[in-house]
Amino acid sequence: MKQKLLLISLVFSSLALFARSADDGARQSVDAFNQKFTDACLKMDNQATAALWAEDGADLLPGMAPMTGRTKIGEWLNSLTPQMAGAKMLSCTVDWQDIQIHGDVAYEWGINRQKIQFPGPRGSFESEGKIVLILKRQKDASWRIALESWNANPQPQTKP
Repeated sequence: MKQKLLLISLVFSSLALFARSADDGARQSVDAFNQKFTDACLKMDNQATAALWAEDGADLLPGMAPMTGRTKIGEWLNSLTPQMAGAKMLSCTVDWQDIQIHGDVAYEWGINRQKIQFPGPRGSFESEGKIVLILKRQKDASWRIALESWNANPQPQTKP
């Protein structure tokens, strides 16, 4: 009887270690994805940003109609290029508040901050908002954005 209990205990311990190892691996791969996400933002690299999207991903941006599909999202990103001429991304960060991984789906939300320096009199632009990503693991084990949504944090009201 003691041998059976010991064997059962060993089996469950092994399964728990395997599950923890798989969870750690999934978290590391999501963290690596998040690094690519911020690197593409910092470099203002539209091609690298579009590559982070699932083929059927959807982007829900404030004040815009939903965009569906990597191609359409990539085209929209490229349409921003003329108005960004000469601009430099000074900072682009996401302070991830929660990351949940459930099998081949992960969701995360955080506070996104960007600061862009424009040439000449336009000066700089800063934004801060909340971002939500739902990621889907692909057949090649990479993570891609299935859904993105964000909103701007409200600006503090100034008293007259």
